[in-house]
Parts: sequence; C-alpha cells; structure tokens
Amino acid sequence: MVRLTGSTDHVCVRGAFVARISAAERREQFLEAAVTVIARDGVDGATTRKIADEARSPLATLHYCFQTKENLLFALYEQLFSEIRVEAPTALATGASAAQPVEDLMTETMRWVVDHPVRARATIEITLWAERNDPGMAGRLYALFLEAWSELLLRAGIPLPAEAVETFVRLLIAMADGLTLQMIAEQDAERTMRDTATACRVLKAYLEGSSSKAA
Repeated sequence: MVRLTGSTDHVCVRGAFVARISAAERREQFLEAAVTVIARDGVDGATTRKIADEARSPLATLHYCFQTKENLLFALYEQLFSEIRVEAPTALATGASAAQPVEDLMTETMRWVVDHPVRARATIEITLWAERNDPGMAGRLYALFLEAWSELLLRAGIPLPAEAVETFVRLLIAMADGLTLQMIAEQDAERTMRDTATACRVLKAYLEGSSSKAA
C-alpha cells in the first residue's frame, strides 16, 4: 500500500515512512536497487516490484521515472557503461607506445570488473536478457561499447586504418567479456588481472604486426 501522509516530506511504503526526495535522487536509488536485484535474481527475476521494494519506494514512482522495465534496464546499462569508460592517453601526444591506449583501456576495464563484481554481473545479466528477449536492445547495448571504444582508440592514434578499428575493437570487447565471465565464475581477482595482462600482450603483438605490414 502506498499513501500520502499528512506531511509533505514523507510517504508510507508498505507500512514504513520514507522521506521524499527529488526525482533525480529517486531515479538513482532505483538504478542502484536494480543492480542489487539483477545480480541476485537475474533480469527475469528482477520484477519492478522487487526493485521498488529494494529501493524502499512506491512502485508507481518507479513506473513514473522509467515507464517500462526495458527503459530501466537500458538506463542502468548506460550508467554502468559510463562508469567503466576509460580516457586512454593519446599516444602521439604523450610519447607512449602505440599500444598503450589499448592496454590502458583493457586494464582499467577489467580493474573495474574486479573492483565491482556485482555491477559487472548486472551488465552481463542485462546483455543476455536482451539477447533473448529484445534483439534490438541487445544491439544498442553492444553499440555503446563499439562506438565509444572505436572513437577513443582512433583519437588515441593507434596504428590501424579506420576501417580496421571496428574489427579490432570487436576483438577487444570479446576478450573483456570473456575475462568478465571468468571473474564472475571463479571470483579470482589476481588470476583475472594476470590473464588481462596476457590479453594486453596479445593485442600489442597484433598492433605491432599490423604496423610492420603497413611499413
């Protein structure tokens, strides 16, 4: 049951009084609650009722903020994606090796996964749910990484022609996804970071080989 109290500062949610907050703050609460519920129960099990209860907020307010569960999922994925975006240095400007931006991108992405395993699990759960239930949404989720990472590496000056960057980034994403699943399954942070270092060496060798062919 949700009802307004006599105060303009609180509402009663399932028998508990909850302070009124701004719509932006409430939206953030719902997103954080969704991370917890999705990581625990999967997307199918993460009903809007469960998410609202986790946020200690009226269900009607959740639907006001996001309208649909799909909108909430996409907003959550966008937020998690924004947390792991890495501003790799521009190799030409910093004097770093051409592979340094790639190493930074892979290493910092996997460091985020290791440091935030619940949030990483939520990204995987949303991706798999979208692939099964909403292929269009799945494509939009993948495009967030593909477009942003391609732009970042092009700006960083990696030694690949523009038409080859997308293929390279797809390989990078595949490695990051695989390492993320490994971390979720094994819960071994040290091993994940060691394997990430190996992945970086593989990517570096690919770039060096491509540079030699171009020369």
